[in-house]
Amino acid sequence: MVKYLTPGPVQLPPRIIEAYAKQPMFHRGKEFSELYSDVINQLGRIFRGYTVSVLPGTGTFAVDVMVYNFIKPGDEVIVPINGEFGERLAQSVESRGAVVKRIYTEPGESICDHVKELNVKAKAIAMIHNETSMGVANRCISEVAKVIHDNGGILLIDSVSGVPAEPLNNDADVIATATHKALLAPPGGSIIAFKDPGLIVSYPKPPSMDLGNYLKYSARLETPYTPPINVLYALRESLRYILDEVGLEKYVAIHDEKIRLLYDELNDVGFKPVPVNPNDRSRTVTAFYSPVNPAKVIDYLRQNGYVISGGMWRIRERSIRIGVMGDVTLDDLRKVATLLKKLTANQP
Repeated sequence: MVKYLTPGPVQLPPRIIEAYAKQPMFHRGKEFSELYSDVINQLGRIFRGYTVSVLPGTGTFAVDVMVYNFIKPGDEVIVPINGEFGERLAQSVESRGAVVKRIYTEPGESICDHVKELNVKAKAIAMIHNETSMGVANRCISEVAKVIHDNGGILLIDSVSGVPAEPLNNDADVIATATHKALLAPPGGSIIAFKDPGLIVSYPKPPSMDLGNYLKYSARLETPYTPPINVLYALRESLRYILDEVGLEKYVAIHDEKIRLLYDELNDVGFKPVPVNPNDRSRTVTAFYSPVNPAKVIDYLRQNGYVISGGMWRIRERSIRIGVMGDVTLDDLRKVATLLKKLTANQP
């Protein structure tokens, strides 16, 4: 058996797996309406002031749904990029036929160091909240929102690996996330939170991606198409745990403690943090330049019961990433740190 310390999908607690492993119900009955209502109401406690829709799909699909509902061909969109997922977001916007202006940072830098460069009139800024590939959180959502709102545009946020361990205020116009990362549920649920349904563009979009369809059905506590029923079972249980048993503030603090442990323990043995500024370190995934070949590090940890991830984007061949979301304890992280200290001590 191995334990997953990955950027997602995450290691699930047994209770979430048990909730998931049920007979899927019929999605046009009273029982489903009760489940759907419970999940939407709980998500409303995280996305306060937003309308929330849950669609079948992944984080990537959630981002595409966000783009296709709030951007139309020909729109000018600014996409600041500080990692792999910023680049993917730009590609999604381009696939819609919009005109993309990319603004790049160096690996490990936050978008927040480049807010002044975003002060351009455009239909939207589309940005990553938590750049999984770099272990960097872009926490300047309020500042970026002011820039684009002052220019008459809207702010679209990809927070697939962020919320709720990386908190969000209600400054963004639209947020895309998914069930299988910090929301502590299995893959299969795409989540879109949006402030104003009036911002949904009337330009054609695939029916399965049309939030207008979801709004119509949501009014009677249904979905237009078959939903990820078992994912919703699990998500209801995970939200009960996060919101009612732990509490959002403590949930964030738990992730803070986990990343501090890894950065403190590994820095002295040659694993240098990828985030340039310690204040920009993601609470959900750590990233390090590795003093040992990353493939060797990954294989060594797997042999000892832990699965981590390799690097991405421009530092793919030089870095590793260790996720702290899910059923991962401080003791797990101490063991990983001890193993990595042993590995580096045995290098010639």
